[in-house]
Amino acid sequence: MYEGIADIFQLLDAHRLKEALTQLQAIGEQTNQWALRSRIEETLTAYGYMLQYAKQGMDDPNRKNFYQQTLRTAYELTEWANIALLSLKTSAMYYDRIRTFALQPAKTYAELQMLLENFTEDVATTPLLIPNESQRKAKMEQIHQLHEASLTELFEKTWTSIFWTEAEADEAKALLQSVLVSPNDLAVMISAVTLSLLRVFDVRKLHFLLDAYQLDNLQINQRAIVGAVIAISKHEKRIQLYPEIISRLSLLKEEANFCQNLYTIQMQLLITRETKKIDKKMREEIIPEMMKNAKQLKNSKFRFDESEETEDRNPEWEAWMDKSGISDKIREMGEWQMAGADVYMSSFAQLKHYPFFHQISHWFYPFDTNLPILAPLKEDFESSVFSPLKLIAHSDVFCNSDKYSFSLTMLGMSQAMKKLSLQQMEEQGMNEEYKEKMKLLTEKKQEAKDISRQYIQDLYRFFKLWSRHQEEEDIFQWSFNLWENSLLKEALQQAETTKELANYLLQKEYLEEAYTLYQKLLAADAPQAELYQKAGYILQKQKKYAEAIRHYEHADLLMSDNLWTNQHLAQCYKLAGQMPEALEYYRKVEAVKPDNLNIALQIGQCLARMGNYAEALAYFYKVEYLEKNPNNARRAIAWCSFVTGKYEEALKYYQLLLQEPSPKAEDWLNAGHVYFITHRIQEALKHYTQAQTFFKSHTDFIELFKEDYDTLLHLDLQPEDIQIVLDLLA
Repeated sequence: MYEGIADIFQLLDAHRLKEALTQLQAIGEQTNQWALRSRIEETLTAYGYMLQYAKQGMDDPNRKNFYQQTLRTAYELTEWANIALLSLKTSAMYYDRIRTFALQPAKTYAELQMLLENFTEDVATTPLLIPNESQRKAKMEQIHQLHEASLTELFEKTWTSIFWTEAEADEAKALLQSVLVSPNDLAVMISAVTLSLLRVFDVRKLHFLLDAYQLDNLQINQRAIVGAVIAISKHEKRIQLYPEIISRLSLLKEEANFCQNLYTIQMQLLITRETKKIDKKMREEIIPEMMKNAKQLKNSKFRFDESEETEDRNPEWEAWMDKSGISDKIREMGEWQMAGADVYMSSFAQLKHYPFFHQISHWFYPFDTNLPILAPLKEDFESSVFSPLKLIAHSDVFCNSDKYSFSLTMLGMSQAMKKLSLQQMEEQGMNEEYKEKMKLLTEKKQEAKDISRQYIQDLYRFFKLWSRHQEEEDIFQWSFNLWENSLLKEALQQAETTKELANYLLQKEYLEEAYTLYQKLLAADAPQAELYQKAGYILQKQKKYAEAIRHYEHADLLMSDNLWTNQHLAQCYKLAGQMPEALEYYRKVEAVKPDNLNIALQIGQCLARMGNYAEALAYFYKVEYLEKNPNNARRAIAWCSFVTGKYEEALKYYQLLLQEPSPKAEDWLNAGHVYFITHRIQEALKHYTQAQTFFKSHTDFIELFKEDYDTLLHLDLQPEDIQIVLDLLA
């Protein structure tokens, strides 16, 4: 943003209109656009007259509308000034295209519509009019080149247009409604409108997207609704100034289909948050591990059984798969994919270097096997029923961008490799089950959710991988909490929808956002115990134990004696330092799970902290006897023995702990306490010194030591003796 423009936007947001217009006038003088300066002057003058009339007390029934209109105009002029100033000095492609079109204006939308319609007609008629194959091929190539140039111009003209005039908006709408313009071309235009709205808010472009959403074609309407959602997220406050948009959205929110589309998009946008994590895990863990193990497999005895008697996998190989962890990784990838996650970002990120992706509009092309660049590949596989190109085209797993990457990679393969891959597919095709799968795949109709998911993934790749992506604001840094958007949230307020969103956010550890949604559900009539449990769980994770207890108690009222609730109430009371209450609930859990050693350990800890050492020790001894790894019980026994004066018993258990491979700092410290209290100072100092090695500084060690200060005084050690020992350790 140009220097000073942000200050003007802040003034407009605060409705300090006169100050904003005055500053805008000063900044406008720096531009080279007479029309802009003239509009600013006109707006400031008109607003000045209105202020004079108001000062004189003159009644004006149109004053409110005039003020709102002036405010909208001021925002638009500020954006215009920002673009005009940046285009004088910025080398970004967006501003480069603005400068180009200023010198050589683009065709009108009506002219571009005619060219795109001619393309549709020419593609249909040329094969009929030109029987000669070489001439026909040359003509078709010329037709496609003209179409490519026209579509590129349409995209760049739309992307860099600041505001549509009424005439331009009408022409754009006519283009949208043309039955001869390809839906794929309209899909590209919709993406350009979306990118334009990310730069500058233009109410006519938002109307265009809402118009496009009304069309029957899924490729068009799903792109349009995704674009509209992104624009509304970006310009929520600005749209409040446009009642006609609010009215349109109000009508849409009454449509069940719109609400379902919005929920789907909300979930898909939330899922993109995981893409970076998945991408990192794929690059750093899964792919290297699979490559490493594949190499080991190649050089090991665990291979497919190559005997003629059987074609089954070697059972040893299956066992090796499980042991190596590959099975778990493949299973994890499958679960991500089933949940709609983007598991292919890392795989295809390296395949965006082809010249095809140098053209910005190509990032938004729906996959089309008729594209001239794919013609050689189409010819290679034309005669085969099992063409890889057909598989790619009908796959709902890959987004459009990745389909192009895959196809372009195949184009670079040698003819021998292409022939081999085709041969392998045809061999598989002899299998009846495979044939049936192919048939189902090619006959399957795309669903709205698949198209919107693929488009969001296309957008994700553009904003992350385009060679000049730093020039665009990365929308995938936004939270996209549509349930908080004043213009859209009503469409997501159905209880089941809110619950599904909350559950997803909880699963992915977005605790604050999940809690907000659970609170909405709890505010509704007849909340369920499960909602109180989940809200309480979030508060417990946030260490807000008192609030968590209140929620768990509500859950207990609605569903009494629930084991999970009782266990978490016990945990929270214990963590809050309320041992009697914690013990009460641990006893309830114990009644249901008498053999659970962890519960026994927790009960013992509560009793110990309440000073009931005798009963606590009974629990600790039980755990030590039955537990495979009894170290926690031994620590508890040692400490209880120590504070009750059974020093030799305590020392026996601390020695057991110190013989373990990885004793803790506390084990060395507490053993030192036992030696200290029994007047074996040299041994005490030896153990304290060992405890100190676990800390970065002597001060950190002192902090841990002081936690036991009151206990040592209670056991009749003198303050001076304690301080002398600490000085000996300094």
